[in-house]
Amino acid sequence: MKRDYECRGSVRGNSVLGGSSRIVNEGRVKRLPVPVPFQDLPLAEQLERYHDKIKLDDEETKHAEELVSIFIGAIADYVIGRIDSQCNKPPNTKPSRIEYTGSMYECTKVDRPDEFDIMVVIDGSRELHSEEMIPGYARLLSNNMFYHRFPKYFDHFYESVTPSEVVNWFYGLVHRGVNEVSKEDWARDPVSLKVSRHGPAVQVNIKEEGTEVDIAVDLVVCFQLDQQRYYVAKPYKPYADEPPGVSLSCNPAVLWRQSFSVIETKTISRLDSSHVSLANIDGTNECRRECLRVLKSIFKKRPTLAKFTSYHLKTVLLHECRYQGNWQGWKRDERFMDMLRRIESCLSDEHLPHFYLPELNLLDGIRSETIENMRGRIKHMIDSKSERDRVLYAA
Repeated sequence: MKRDYECRGSVRGNSVLGGSSRIVNEGRVKRLPVPVPFQDLPLAEQLERYHDKIKLDDEETKHAEELVSIFIGAIADYVIGRIDSQCNKPPNTKPSRIEYTGSMYECTKVDRPDEFDIMVVIDGSRELHSEEMIPGYARLLSNNMFYHRFPKYFDHFYESVTPSEVVNWFYGLVHRGVNEVSKEDWARDPVSLKVSRHGPAVQVNIKEEGTEVDIAVDLVVCFQLDQQRYYVAKPYKPYADEPPGVSLSCNPAVLWRQSFSVIETKTISRLDSSHVSLANIDGTNECRRECLRVLKSIFKKRPTLAKFTSYHLKTVLLHECRYQGNWQGWKRDERFMDMLRRIESCLSDEHLPHFYLPELNLLDGIRSETIENMRGRIKHMIDSKSERDRVLYAA
């Protein structure tokens, strides 16, 4: 997005260029002075101003959500209808359904409401069972090799359902769903739909002609085996840039990743030490998601921190919620620094346990030198007020 760097960041009428200042150097971003009035602001107010620049616009968000509800809702109805009408569906199988997950529905998205994540959940409890090969990853095996809905996607050598084949099948269903919806009179111009592959997801782009609205919706097929176990066709540790420390006894291409997206997103009545959810994580005037949004924006803008993903940041927040009880807005500066310190500690130890599977280290597979470089950047942000000023001014 093009920004007016000359005008950005003025504080209560003070000119950006007025008075003594430090120089902001942020990659390829134009050199910007950090005005003295901004330097003099308390950290809590700097964070609040940064957050105001990156939070979603209410009207734009409402419009995007309406488009997704209308068009993806119709596509999902078609897809689910085809899934549930298949032959060989075991008795008492629950209907397939959609679950709204990811940052848009956790209310942690920043900048634009242009990315949505939706899971199409298939009840596999009557047909499949899991065999964990490594924490967080499993093969999905048939309960009855000759009586299930997915014989075409069954790898007889590994005796398991193959993720890539299921994704290919799911892509075909979504593509046909897009074609059917596009024929409807109400779905004509000015909205166009385009379907494409997006890794293990099937992406539907909703573009509104004559506007800047261009929304990417990732549809992910998922098998649910019980109340806690959801499996998605996502690759084995895609963020890793070197072989993980644990050897696998099978081809990673047959592994399904256990997903906690539904659990993470689901609204709960209260926050306690055993269940933390981002959908209802903040009470009145609390700042958990605000801190997460700010950190996501900061990390997104810095290539040197790219390996520490938004999922890593979300995990840090979930851990921090267990140890910090006071997240009132006036404590945002303390909680922000606490999260930075926890990130630095995890990088120092090269260990960030998955929130729901603590035996799974989310940093496993990232090169030690990469981790150390990230730790150095975070440590500098913790120790140096001028660095924090620079980072928070360059929103």
